[in-house]
Amino acid sequence: MAVVIPLFNGAAHIEEALAGVCAQSAPPQEVIVVDDGSTDDGPDRARRFAGRLPLKILQKANGGQSAARNLGVAEACSDWIAFLDQDDVWHPQHLANLRAAADNGPAQTGWAYCDVSVVDAAGRLLAPSLLRHRPGRHPKQSVDECLAQDMFVLPSAALVARHAFLAVGGFDERLSGYEDDDLFLRLLCAGFHSLHVEEPTVLRRSHAAAASRSIRMERSLMIYARKLLAGFPDRPQEGRFPSRDLIAPRFCRTLLARWAMAERAGNREAAALARAGLRELLPHLGPHRRRIGAVILHVASMPVVGGACLRAAHGLRQHARRTSRP
Repeated sequence: MAVVIPLFNGAAHIEEALAGVCAQSAPPQEVIVVDDGSTDDGPDRARRFAGRLPLKILQKANGGQSAARNLGVAEACSDWIAFLDQDDVWHPQHLANLRAAADNGPAQTGWAYCDVSVVDAAGRLLAPSLLRHRPGRHPKQSVDECLAQDMFVLPSAALVARHAFLAVGGFDERLSGYEDDDLFLRLLCAGFHSLHVEEPTVLRRSHAAAASRSIRMERSLMIYARKLLAGFPDRPQEGRFPSRDLIAPRFCRTLLARWAMAERAGNREAAALARAGLRELLPHLGPHRRRIGAVILHVASMPVVGGACLRAAHGLRQHARRTSRP
């Protein structure tokens, strides 16, 4: 097995991530850290593990986590690739559990993945299970389900067959956000099977500096939405409307939530991107949803009142999610 870690200004957490790799009960044969143009001392901190791990550190100009992961896979020799983000941590049995699942799966197994626990920047537990409180079944078997909602198959939780990864072209380097959904959907569409391990063996760090909260992520969302709309057009002659009924509603909901979060945080650039994305997606909705969406967009765009409504809606949504958890 090979471990591929994209590293960009990750000095705060990379040593903890690599310590988790050192502690694996099934140690990897390769550990490839791809320095994606870091300006801090993260790469130097990673080099301290050279005597404890079969470590290789690659350097490239900053291009996002997709390009960094692709470079790491290209340098790997192993048949199975485990991805790990710089601020996440594995439990000691993580690789062993995923490899056992993959070895016992069918011949066309393309990837295995597990549940994750969510921690804050200091490592305090926020949620013992991410998937338990999210919609959708696991393992992923339906393309429609993957189009209608986020997959929540995180790179740090996945072990991917190298031949399957290469067969579908790896990560889309235009994406720095939703690149995981995109990869695993393409693997599913190519006929590769997935396996799910219920035990959470990854600590996923949720903090303000995470890549999933960056402006790059906001732009990536619409790149991915456009890619899905182009790849899964409506086919009225067959009675199939994936763009109208699955893709556009999914991303309109996500953009509305992100607009509310941006308003609450006072992030004007993110709010403007979410608002523009909603305007672009509204024509893809069915007539009833389109009318409702237009009204919401109009009210939410009103100075002062709209922002206040969005901030209040986001606060109520967050409160409802917290109180609904067991």
